Amino acid sequence: MSYTRNNLEIHSMIARLYERFHDRGFISFRRTPEIKGTQYLDPLIKAIEAKQVIRLYYLPFYEDKPYFNEVHPYLLKEHGFRWYLVGLNEFKGQVRTYALDRIRDIQDTAGIEYKEPGFDAAAYFQYAIGIIAPKGIPPLIRIAVQKTQAQYLITQPWHESQNILEENEEQVVFGFRVHPTYELKSLVLSLGKDGEVLEPASLREEMALELRGMLEKYS
Repeated sequence: MSYTRNNLEIHSMIARLYERFHDRGFISFRRTPEIKGTQYLDPLIKAIEAKQVIRLYYLPFYEDKPYFNEVHPYLLKEHGFRWYLVGLNEFKGQVRTYALDRIRDIQDTAGIEYKEPGFDAAAYFQYAIGIIAPKGIPPLIRIAVQKTQAQYLITQPWHESQNILEENEEQVVFGFRVHPTYELKSLVLSLGKDGEVLEPASLREEMALELRGMLEKYS
């Protein structure tokens, strides 16, 4: 599973603090959203360990009705309070990602030989901000951030590839080697007027179109 020992230790420590002090009033705990789909973790872990092809009854976010997928399960990954399964889709012959809270049922399969992963999880998500992992090597992305806001990125980097390219009294220019996915764009938009995509030009134009569309709704 893509979940480190440090993650587990931190969550355990928070759980112990909550148990001892949640009703004392001098520590404020953020309410953690309910993580749906966790009932499937155990059977999926067993399927991965047993190298067993499974049949998912799955409802994608963009569909109205669920349908069956034969999947060779490879990896479980947690991101943003949601669990995902990464595995090979038997019919499409491609590695796909499935949100556990969109699974409606899991069934055993027979007659389908399990295909070994043949992919490195770290390499698969190397250029991903979150869970969306397109193929190929992305361009270098340069983002200018107002000096005060930049401190948040310095202390909590968006990605392992993040580094400072330039810095002056007004702003810090960060470099990222990541795919320009929806997840990255959402982070840039969260900076408001304090963030600006400098390069590549294609991403800068995409952000401009997004902002123009937002402005029209407020006009």
